[in-house]
Amino acid sequence: MTDPVLFDRLAIVMAHPDDEVLWAGSALRAAEKIVVVYGELPCARELTEGRKAAMAAFPLPTLDWLGMVESGVFDSASWPTPLETEYGVFPHRALRVLDSFDPDRYRHQFGELRTVLRDRLAGMRNVIAHGPWGEYGHEDHIQVFRVVASLAEEMGFRLWVPGYVAPKAEALMQRNLRFLGRPTVPLPIDPVLADEIAQIYKRTKTWTWFDDYVWPDAEQFLPWYPQGAPEGQAAVVKDIQRIRLPADFEANPRPWENRRRRWVRLALSWLNARKAG
Repeated sequence: MTDPVLFDRLAIVMAHPDDEVLWAGSALRAAEKIVVVYGELPCARELTEGRKAAMAAFPLPTLDWLGMVESGVFDSASWPTPLETEYGVFPHRALRVLDSFDPDRYRHQFGELRTVLRDRLAGMRNVIAHGPWGEYGHEDHIQVFRVVASLAEEMGFRLWVPGYVAPKAEALMQRNLRFLGRPTVPLPIDPVLADEIAQIYKRTKTWTWFDDYVWPDAEQFLPWYPQGAPEGQAAVVKDIQRIRLPADFEANPRPWENRRRRWVRLALSWLNARKAG
């Protein structure tokens, strides 16, 4: 197979160490630059130190690790219908999970990251970033997508997003599907490279995904059209690839979830759905 068009002068921009191998594993060797944004999570010293070791051991010389401080807003949006903002999705204090929850940092980092990435992405023709729904619904992923999307027209590169989704992010995916074009051909994932990188993260205790995760054989990326995909070229639901989750994942509540928090989240989600129409 000849190299697909997105491999021409390609950069990959992902939020956290391990996102690059989970959501863009088929493109890692083709990328001229692999930008990983975050490093320090103030409430998790072991994770922060482990990431330094993992990034130092990363097997590809194209890594560009920014090491920025995370804002700690994970799972604080009103899923399954979060309130979308210019800088990502709105983090609710009532839904905070992490001790280092800092919504002000999250809001301000949009501009900071935009400035940093403008330099990092100069000369790129194609960029793979997170999808507008954050794959499985991660607030940091969505912010990285919005930053890169805001730079695409200004800098003249084509933005591609991974075609992965989990049930938590289904509604946000449906809302944004009209901005995506039809996917690339299936691109094979190199299982040897994927395992090598995953083992580095596991060895440094920075692997944030499922220990027994098995990559699909291939993945696809979809082009982003800020004004909506051209008529007849829009992606459809069957173009989106379901993330392989453990069989009992949906049945097991998250450790931080309780009845009160669940009702608050669902109430906020309902209000946001009404506002969005």
